[in-house]
Amino acid sequence: MKLMALTATLALLIFGVSPAFAGTICGDSDSDTIDDCSDNCSDKANPGQVDTDGDHCGNVCDADYTQDGIIGFPDFGQFVAAFGNPANILCDHTEPVTGPPGFPDFGVFVASFGGTPGPSGTTVGTTACP
Repeated sequence: MKLMALTATLALLIFGVSPAFAGTICGDSDSDTIDDCSDNCSDKANPGQVDTDGDHCGNVCDADYTQDGIIGFPDFGQFVAAFGNPANILCDHTEPVTGPPGFPDFGVFVASFGGTPGPSGTTVGTTACP
């Protein structure tokens, strides 16, 4: 049994796979060419991985502007203040970020309201993007 485990570990090392991660299989749920374990928004395609606020949760699935783990009324207040303002791209859910937050971004916000940001393979289990 030990010989089999040693042989398997050696084979993984030869082929360049770290044994610690050998059991981890990461698909690409959103088909954006970024595997789910590395994708900062694994449910919505975002090949550019734009993350304006730097919380490791991609803009396309992060309407939590207060960073408290819930998308609610405090976030709505920040969104309203940013709406149409080209100086505040924090609330822009498009990729690439093309301008001020507008009606498409409002649709993303409404769809997310009451939920949590994410999911993100890069911050699993964190408040920023569970």
